[in-house]
Amino acid sequence: MTRINAGDQRLLDLVAIVRDLQARVKKLELAVEMRAVTFSAQVSSVSSTAFEVVAWSVFPRSGSSLAVDVTVGGPLEVQITVDGVPIGTKAAAAAGTVTVSGFLADTWKFGDRKRVEVKARRPSGSGGVTVTVLGAWHR
Repeated sequence: MTRINAGDQRLLDLVAIVRDLQARVKKLELAVEMRAVTFSAQVSSVSSTAFEVVAWSVFPRSGSSLAVDVTVGGPLEVQITVDGVPIGTKAAAAAGTVTVSGFLADTWKFGDRKRVEVKARRPSGSGGVTVTVLGAWHR
C-alpha cells in the first residue's frame, strides 16, 4: 500500500477519504450476522409501576443494535437499558409477545463489555404480571 502523507493531499481529498472509510465500516457493520445473546432471569413477575430488572446480560459489543423478544402475561411496559441508560421501550396492552429494540450508543466501543438489562413495569393496577425473556439478538 502506498503511504499517503498529509502534504500530498488537499484537505477536501482527506475528508473524502475519511468519509469513504466511514461508509465502508458502516457497510461491514450492517453485514455482520445476528448473534444470539443469553439473558439471566432475575424475576418472573412484575407488580410495581416503577421499572424492575427482569433479566440481565453482559456481553462485548460487536454490532450497533439489540432486539429482545419478551412474553408478558398482561399490560406491561418493557425497556432495554445499557449501563442504566434506556435504548428502547415498548408497551404491551395485553398478554402476548413484544419485541423491544434499540441502537447502542456510540460511547459503547466495539469489544467493550457492558451490562444490559431488560426491565418491566405495570402501567397501572396491582398484582403481579408474568414476564419472560424469550431471546435476544445483537447485530
